[in-house]
Amino acid sequence: MVKLLLSWIGSTDLRAASGDANARMGPLGQAVMAGAYTQVALLSNFTKPENDAYAQWLSAIGGVSTINIHPAALTSPTNYGEIYTAAVEVASALIRQHGPDTELTFHLSPGTPAMAATWIILSKTRFPAVLIESSVAQGVRTVSIPFDISAEFLPDLLRMRIPVISDIDSGGKPDTHSSRSRTPIP
Repeated sequence: MVKLLLSWIGSTDLRAASGDANARMGPLGQAVMAGAYTQVALLSNFTKPENDAYAQWLSAIGGVSTINIHPAALTSPTNYGEIYTAAVEVASALIRQHGPDTELTFHLSPGTPAMAATWIILSKTRFPAVLIESSVAQGVRTVSIPFDISAEFLPDLLRMRIPVISDIDSGGKPDTHSSRSRTPIP
């Protein structure tokens, strides 16, 4: 079975690769050293020279035989739509390549909060995955998200929005002050 680590490259990771002592190993370096990954797939909105230098550094310190960097042209590192699209494309391609039994791990620490949020959403909806985080103080840890977005959050959210959508569809203005727009429909 293929064990894949998927992550964005963060600026701390690049600083670690360039020898910045304050960055230490960087979040990705920590994760690669702690995990037994067959392959590492990194999404990046950095330049090709930065990506190449980082991949070379990570390969030298991590002992992972395959590190692939997937460039992602983002207009902003907080553009959820672009982040989501890039992550889905890479994860889908890897599942097609390695098969449905591929064990996915998404690393939440590198990158922006929008990138971490996207990994959480994907792990709870489209791609079941282990979520990890890393820090100097705590090391690498598995993250437990105490709910299932698809089973718990989305149906409640949809029920809460039905009155608002109904008001908008009828040409009315949603009543945000009444209990009708905030109370889920049984």
